[in-house]
Amino acid sequence: MRKVARLAFILLLLRLPALAQKHLWVLRPAGEMVEYDPATFAVKQRVKLPAEAVKSPAGISVNQAGQILFAMVVSLPLSEDDVAARKVWLWDGHTATMLDQGVSRKIVETGSNQAVTEIAPVPFLSADGKHLFWFANEQRRLEREDVDLSATTTWQAWQTDLSGGGREDLTSTKSPDCRCTTGSCEETCPVATVWAPETGLDKLFVMTQFVAGQTTPTYQASTIYKDDGGKWNGTALPDALRRVLDASADGSTVVEAIPDSGCCGWSNQSNDQTIVHSAGRNITVYDEQATYNNPDYDVSFYTANARLSPDAARIAMTIIATAKANKPIQEAQQGQANPEESQRIRKSLAELPVVSVKTAEATPQQVVSLPHASFVGWLSDKELLLVENHLLVTYNLVTKARRKSTLRIEDAERVFLP
Repeated sequence: MRKVARLAFILLLLRLPALAQKHLWVLRPAGEMVEYDPATFAVKQRVKLPAEAVKSPAGISVNQAGQILFAMVVSLPLSEDDVAARKVWLWDGHTATMLDQGVSRKIVETGSNQAVTEIAPVPFLSADGKHLFWFANEQRRLEREDVDLSATTTWQAWQTDLSGGGREDLTSTKSPDCRCTTGSCEETCPVATVWAPETGLDKLFVMTQFVAGQTTPTYQASTIYKDDGGKWNGTALPDALRRVLDASADGSTVVEAIPDSGCCGWSNQSNDQTIVHSAGRNITVYDEQATYNNPDYDVSFYTANARLSPDAARIAMTIIATAKANKPIQEAQQGQANPEESQRIRKSLAELPVVSVKTAEATPQQVVSLPHASFVGWLSDKELLLVENHLLVTYNLVTKARRKSTLRIEDAERVFLP
């Protein structure tokens, strides 16, 4: 027994350096961000966040330097709430400050028309904690009697110091003049969205231009930007990416989710997929129809999040759905009653959320499937951090062993592992 205990202790020590590189933060219901030691789950520090952050955890980001940013994502066209004084809350690792987000709208009379200029910056933490990155769509629209006539949109990227000063422009893209044929520029004119690593932006980000449309978005083009000695160079990707979930540090591997095209009250009108783009190959690691065979009912099973392992050899995903097992489920728009399919769907819904881990090879292999769990992040190439039955748990892919904490978690969105 002593030899077994000694071996277990040695294995723990061997694992500690990898864990020490990780920072585990949890947003508690009282509005505190609490940092825990990933190896022991002991409390390391507490930081009080603004009340708004508790209601909108999606606006929180944490980097490897231990900094915390809270900012609401603002998109065009701006609403009245958007143009109100927007502030960014930043914990720099020592003190908290409030920064102006720079959201603005200006209106100028131009003959019988109005020229409306709007800008909606969104800040990102840097990985090294030395500055902030900012991305913004700036759009100039011509309007007449609240009807959009045309628009010109410029997407911009810049960085600042932690106070928001010392702006340094990085890159920009101006879209051609766009005629708003439907009377709404949102439905016909492109804007850009940016994906950056959850651990803080370092050397890479992905920009995608898309049109929101009347019912479903149209994705036009994606560009991957890399820092080359202080100069950011963009490389156009072969196809537009719909929803970027993760990417390797060098950008050679990108994980994309293809969402359901359902609109107008329908959830299941196409096939949700998650694809790993690597070395010119498109590897499907999740396929809704192949997994759940659910064409006749209006419930969509999709990937909520996904992260590559540190060695990029595996991918972990959380699968959720648009319906609950104990709620009525209507037939799909083109579906037919199918009792066997209905029973199978309800059985699958009762197991959600599910964490699925697959290999990221040409023919992906299932490593493990864990019901009633949500994926948070990788502690190492072999160990996952999960929220399982509302408790924070680590899971080892090799030994299949769990290490359970006593930390009760409302949902995985409130756990951060930079």
